[in-house]
Amino acid sequence: MDSARLWRGAIVIAMLSVAPVMAASTYPAPNGQPSATLTIVGTTDEPLFRHFIEGFQREHADIAVVYDETDTLPLFQGLVAGTLALDPDLIVSSAADLQMKLANDGYALAYDSPWLDALPTWARWRNEVFGFTFEPAVIVYNPALISAEDVPRTHLGLAELLETQTARFAGKIATYDIGESGVGYLLAANDQFISSNFWRLASAFGRAKVRLSGSSPRILDAVDSGELALAYNVLGSYAFARRAESQNIQVVVPDDYVLVLTRSMLIPRSAPRADLGKAFVDFALSPAGQAIAAGPTALGALAGAFPDGFTSATISARGRGALQPIAIGPSLLVSLDQQRRDRFLATWREIVAPGSATVPLEKP
Repeated sequence: MDSARLWRGAIVIAMLSVAPVMAASTYPAPNGQPSATLTIVGTTDEPLFRHFIEGFQREHADIAVVYDETDTLPLFQGLVAGTLALDPDLIVSSAADLQMKLANDGYALAYDSPWLDALPTWARWRNEVFGFTFEPAVIVYNPALISAEDVPRTHLGLAELLETQTARFAGKIATYDIGESGVGYLLAANDQFISSNFWRLASAFGRAKVRLSGSSPRILDAVDSGELALAYNVLGSYAFARRAESQNIQVVVPDDYVLVLTRSMLIPRSAPRADLGKAFVDFALSPAGQAIAAGPTALGALAGAFPDGFTSATISARGRGALQPIAIGPSLLVSLDQQRRDRFLATWREIVAPGSATVPLEKP
């Protein structure tokens, strides 16, 4: 048995996430006479991704679209095992490391999109994985529970706050459960690589009985309601969109460094309608698609000038920290080495959730 098959077998056993039971969303062809159906399986919340689907259909009125929302790890596992409920023409994921693993193992179909050269080099892998958003990892807080003057603006500042005011914030902070969330693991692995304060912050989380979740919306719901005072490493796309809806959500773009990831697309080799997957990639990377990323979705545009929208320039202006994009490339595979991953998770759990004392942030 080759190493790739061993790795795939190990990761299916090690990753405990189960795909949520959700009904796929169907978007009929706008002209009422569908010539074909594009099937997408993705991790972006359907209300957000709907903007891209509707924009695509404005240019392809004869195409119906089915969108099946799932989580990062089940998406990866299902494509490898061939057990996804739908046979996708395109997959969309916020876990760039898992997308890179799929491409590296031969699951991606190459496509030379005419918009490929508009992407930053860090946001693409050859012509197989295509980033299309610009999403910083941010700190989110409820101003009724912590003032703007007290809220930390750096990673070290957050560690110091939790060390000096442990009782005040016990059970009132949250971050991703990196064993459950693919994007949470990706952010934590890169945090550890960049920051000498990573394990100090992890220890502060453990003492403050951090709440853990695999869901950005659930974390934001809890901050909004006052169940939580603060949350760490939340994707800015979700945070900025929620900030626009609620005065109970404030966002801090860190002043020391800002991790940035890009949501990415991959056309599976097994795609029944690869031509439609290619057409959607073209749309998402085009000015029309990037305008949607910069505008109503708050996912952030990678290419194009949108002075009033969410772009690398407007997002970086919210903080003084150096932007640290998580590049799509072979370096992402290092953190997915099974032994390395197991050691990292075991150490993180021992420090962040000693004795399983942490109470998960369950759905209400």
